[in-house]
Amino acid sequence: MDDHYDPDLWDVAYKDFAAVHDLEIQNPYFTGPPPGHPHVILRGDIVEKKVCLHICPACGWWIAEDRAVLPAMYWQHWAVTLASAPVLEELALDDIDLPLQQVRRYLMRKFEARASMHPRLFELTVASVFGDLGYQAYATAYSNDGGVDVILEDGSGARVGVQVKRRRDAVNVEQIRAFLGALMLGGYTRGAYVSASRFRRGAREAAQRSTQAVMPIELVDANRFFDMLGYAQLKHRPGPEDCNITRARPLTFHGHDYYHLNTL
Repeated sequence: MDDHYDPDLWDVAYKDFAAVHDLEIQNPYFTGPPPGHPHVILRGDIVEKKVCLHICPACGWWIAEDRAVLPAMYWQHWAVTLASAPVLEELALDDIDLPLQQVRRYLMRKFEARASMHPRLFELTVASVFGDLGYQAYATAYSNDGGVDVILEDGSGARVGVQVKRRRDAVNVEQIRAFLGALMLGGYTRGAYVSASRFRRGAREAAQRSTQAVMPIELVDANRFFDMLGYAQLKHRPGPEDCNITRARPLTFHGHDYYHLNTL
């Protein structure tokens, strides 16, 4: 998690921390002094505060933490941490105009949603990931693409043809053979086949034979693409401005941690 201290995006009042303290000391399992003891009666102020927004650099999920140290009337100090976290909002992945970074962060949190993506949106997402891995990546026309969905250039003049399949069923040997034909007709030097599912044994063997005798074909199944996506996301680490937190929509905080700082 990336830590952003004192982001100045929310305010938590003393009364919110005190409410957690009052609730804890009423708990029958509370091991401290009884209510009314000077060690648990709060003085009414905050002597130390730590505010932090933790953001996942890959998926953008975040948790806001606000910690306060509350002194008691005598000797004791109580540390109360409140936290707020977002609810994952559903994306309409059949909309090909969605911002790709938003789609990529959503997939990092809910990768199984790839099965409901519009095929074109999945192609655009794959192209963007390859672009962050050092290639010049271009998505071809959605129809009449000749069996190649994304074209990659690595700076050496070589062209890599990429076929992208979002379907749930495993890729079979016939699909690899057809892809090899498309690569040869298109004048590509090598190919990559990205599948949202997996490859059958015959498909893997066909890709291996092509690599040894004709041209290299790299297979990227769902698990490997997820790893590639996570690596590519590190180039777009979200900041507080990407978390959609505003003072106009105050966060809802809940008790997260509670303990004393001095020995009773």
